[in-house]
Amino acid sequence: MWYLWPGRCAQRSIHDVNAARLAELLGEWRRDGPAGDRLAATVRALVLDGRVPLQTQMPAERALAASLGLSRATVTRAYERLRSEGYLASRQGSGSWVTIPGGHRAATDTPVMDGALDLRIAALPAPAGLDELAAVAAARLPRWFDHHGYDPLGLPPLREAIAARFTARGLPTTADQILVTNGALQALDLSIRALLTPGRTVLTEIPSYPAALDALHAARARIRTVPVTADGWNLDVLEGVASEHKPDLAYLIPDFHNPTGVLMNADARQRATRALSASGTYLVIDESFVELGLDGVRELPMASLGHDPRTITIGSLGKSVWGGLRIGWARASAALVQRLAVVRARIDLASPVLEQLLAVEVFAHLEEMVADRCRLIRPRLAALMAALDKQLPQWKYPQPAGGLCLWVQLPDRQSTSLAVRALEHGVALTPGPRFGAAGLLERYLRIPYSSAPDQLERVVSTLAQISPETSEPANSPEPALRYVA
Repeated sequence: MWYLWPGRCAQRSIHDVNAARLAELLGEWRRDGPAGDRLAATVRALVLDGRVPLQTQMPAERALAASLGLSRATVTRAYERLRSEGYLASRQGSGSWVTIPGGHRAATDTPVMDGALDLRIAALPAPAGLDELAAVAAARLPRWFDHHGYDPLGLPPLREAIAARFTARGLPTTADQILVTNGALQALDLSIRALLTPGRTVLTEIPSYPAALDALHAARARIRTVPVTADGWNLDVLEGVASEHKPDLAYLIPDFHNPTGVLMNADARQRATRALSASGTYLVIDESFVELGLDGVRELPMASLGHDPRTITIGSLGKSVWGGLRIGWARASAALVQRLAVVRARIDLASPVLEQLLAVEVFAHLEEMVADRCRLIRPRLAALMAALDKQLPQWKYPQPAGGLCLWVQLPDRQSTSLAVRALEHGVALTPGPRFGAAGLLERYLRIPYSSAPDQLERVVSTLAQISPETSEPANSPEPALRYVA
């Protein structure tokens, strides 16, 4: 992420993007409305989405016009609008470069207007009864007042509860193998900081969790990707990357993969763990959605297959219970947990005691709580699929085995443009390229089904209203789903 401080608008840019590359990033942007306005809106979305960094040198108006097949006057109008909104700065002789209003840092996603329905986050509201558990936790808080409150590994009762959950799922675990974190993303960040140096190779999926990709890019990793489709993981590619490149780190989401919802089967888990163990790779397994299986099928934890001491399993209560309960964890060998804890001490000292006490109460009721969550989301998924089938029958999707996301294939490469237009109509969605790389996944859109059925029907109605007619066959291929960052 790049920063632009007030007073630096005239500074020379430190990135550039040529006209052909910007045209690729823009995707299918030409929809209803004046071309200059649509071009400006799509560039703005790319900036706020982080795909065009701050201080990027923009292509000259004439070059961009030629690349897009537009008049120069149209590009000039778009640039002028971006300047007036604070997203572009210019100086004679130095060209134009990307800024944002007020000189603040770029956001990872487009800001959402008041009253908009925000479906960029796949998470449920708090479950019934959480307030009662919070009251129990608050009543137990005074027992800890004679304690300093800083436990870098986490409160012992919570570590024991997390370990017991792993053991019940088929992965024997003790409390010294658990590090409590502020969400699963912090557990991933600690793993990256502890195990990865800049320029080293990481294996991950495409598509994948955007915040995880952001963290890997921030660590300046060289990313090799393994495609995930409705049919599962391309294990031939995974084995080839592991053998040829011997990545230092691998990040996988085998349980109700985000965003596809696919569940990795037992044979695939065996092949993947065997290949990564042979290559000496540290494997980070993200189980954020593991509790949200919708058809009763559940696989053994991936870490139980090889018992490799280089395996870290991360998870949280954010998806299965409530995102506002910022409790996550890393499960690894005791030695590796201590290594992560040393890194964590340089970032923060511990998780809040009250939230940890609440998490202890949650684990005591997790089985019935998860069952209630699944009963809640099944009709939401059904409502979303029914609305899509009725109003947008040309859109295709695999029915997910679990999780909270529907990964929808569009009839043409319009994801970024569609997300921009949807926001203008009060619906915030994350376009496909956020789950991979610029220029890829423009044919895909993630639609979480964590909202109420009537809200999901409203989303589909909005998308049907703004979606253009099919312009390419639905089976027209995506660019190759493999890239190196």
